[in-house]
Amino acid sequence: MNPEDLDSLAEYSSPLLRGSEAVITITRPDLESNSYLSQLFALSGESSRRLTHNWRDFAPEVCSNWSGYLSAAKKEAGQLYVGSSLETAHRITDNHLGVSEFALDDQGARALYVARVAEPGRYGQDDDIPAGEEAPRRITSAAYLSNGLGYTNDRPARAFLVDLVEPGLGKSGIAGGAEVPLSTLLQTPETDVHDPQFSLSGTRVSVVSSSAPDDGEPDLRSTVWLLSGDSPEALTLPRMSVNLHRWIDDETVLLVGNELTRDELDFVGQMPGLFVHDLTSGSTRRLTDPETVSVASIRPQIVGHGHGTAEDASVIAVVDTDGASRIMSIDLAAENRTLGELDFLTDDTAVVNGFDVDGDSLVWTGETPTNPAVLNRVRLADVGKTATDDGGAVRAHPAPANSVVPQLLRVDGEGGSITGWLAKPSGQGPFPVILNIHGGPFAQYTHGWFDETQVLTSAGYAVVYANPRGSGGRTRAWGTAVQGNMAAPAMADVLAVLDHALASDAELDSSRLGVQGGSYGGYLTAMITAADHRFEAAIVERGYLDPDSFVGTSDIGRFFTEEYTSRDQQAIARQSPLAHASQVRTPSLVMHSELDFRCPLEQAQQYYAALQRAGVDTELLIFPGENHELSRSGQPRHRRQRFEAMLDWWDQHLGGDVDGNVDDQTTSAIR
Repeated sequence: MNPEDLDSLAEYSSPLLRGSEAVITITRPDLESNSYLSQLFALSGESSRRLTHNWRDFAPEVCSNWSGYLSAAKKEAGQLYVGSSLETAHRITDNHLGVSEFALDDQGARALYVARVAEPGRYGQDDDIPAGEEAPRRITSAAYLSNGLGYTNDRPARAFLVDLVEPGLGKSGIAGGAEVPLSTLLQTPETDVHDPQFSLSGTRVSVVSSSAPDDGEPDLRSTVWLLSGDSPEALTLPRMSVNLHRWIDDETVLLVGNELTRDELDFVGQMPGLFVHDLTSGSTRRLTDPETVSVASIRPQIVGHGHGTAEDASVIAVVDTDGASRIMSIDLAAENRTLGELDFLTDDTAVVNGFDVDGDSLVWTGETPTNPAVLNRVRLADVGKTATDDGGAVRAHPAPANSVVPQLLRVDGEGGSITGWLAKPSGQGPFPVILNIHGGPFAQYTHGWFDETQVLTSAGYAVVYANPRGSGGRTRAWGTAVQGNMAAPAMADVLAVLDHALASDAELDSSRLGVQGGSYGGYLTAMITAADHRFEAAIVERGYLDPDSFVGTSDIGRFFTEEYTSRDQQAIARQSPLAHASQVRTPSLVMHSELDFRCPLEQAQQYYAALQRAGVDTELLIFPGENHELSRSGQPRHRRQRFEAMLDWWDQHLGGDVDGNVDDQTTSAIR
């Protein structure tokens, strides 16, 4: 894959079963318009139909009587479209800052949605008050910024109800008409709300929000709030942070979330689990083991309920395992079920991003080692069996030319076996080698097709990457191994995988090594180059580079630094790349986004200045208008320019006329 091939990629997501059809969202980066296109498609057998035609259509929901999705014109905020089918849906909201989420009450003909509500005179509501002339912001809370958004306190996320009755003879629902049905702003908690839900009967209306108002102290607790009457009512849950919820019946709710076992900030290495809360008794039961099972933030589904007792029902959910995100089934009556006791419906290399169940049929979207986007179908009858695919992929988006399949590595390390990968270019070596390090740290690389790996291998570089201690997908003990010592355990692991690859493959050139990483990966890259001088060059991207100043500047600064590196200044200094910058000898490209509120730009600026002071060959590359998500969802042109900058840097410092396969005209030599 070359940088200019970016707009040949696609993502499949939010699958739904609608009779014999599977409905999915297909999203594609578009370099010409420098934006993303997404529409809804219906797939059946070999045929496909485009259902929607706006610039950005996404997040579909299909019920018996009503269907809806979010839709946005080019460079505009999304609004809610609902109708008797996806094809006939019309716009029913006109919120100034757009709609972010919604749920449908099919029998009650209502929609519950979340939208931000700006204070008067802010965010373009008044043409006479540009952004630079808005009133000052008075802040008393601990959290007031969010990466990719900006200030939040003056535009809180609130819940609205809107009726779905067809508009009859009015202008509402007519294309080009200005009228939309009247929405009702509900009484909600003071803090942002998300995850709007109805119970199956429509009796319960609920959202997720913080358990208590933000009074200036960080607090990660959140709960489900019932929105009825004059004031919202919070469910009394154990000390936990709720990500998602789904009603089993009017008195029972299924939760995905983290227990905060020590106190309200105990988030490091916590394994998100499945919980069942009974409103009648007030009891909460955990279905999954807190040490070995990590449930992904993908809404679970319940099967078998309503056809017997609750004990006969099962929950279908996605679990993050080592290098994969797999669909599994668990009894609704289960308690603390370990990873080895789960029944999986997908193999150990699939990376699932969404699924839907109807009867015995299940469809899922995601990535595989060979394809950047797939739609697959499995049967629930295959639970517990090895072979789960029902005829293979229903649809697979082709990978760009010259893509390679990485080799899986299992390497013995100080803390146990380390999972890693080696991706080599086509053709003959010896190849220069780049050690790539993921962010997080409680995240992971997967078996899925990865654009960054493919760009580097197409340019002639071998890539080594791994899930060291501190990563997700393993156990809680693996995730907490870097708490209070953020660099040393993970550094030992990624270098062990690199050394293993170099020793076992003669096509790798150990004299031409580079190291790169983003976010926590940028942190670890900077710590490695301060201690290990064998690398010819490094790329430190959107890094966590000064834990001290991170407090008070990052949108997660206080609790992240204090939980990972502690509050002790000497301990922070031992774990700080900025404090070790004078020891760096490796030429380093520092890349950062101007609007990064997760790892603020000052992190890169301080580190760049420290490298200059130390006499290191360094450059600072700043992307305007981008945030922490540049490499994943940034402007397509910036994503291409990011790849080009990486290749230019490696060409300068790993040198030579590198070409992974001179016989393949699709392979691009490094520029």
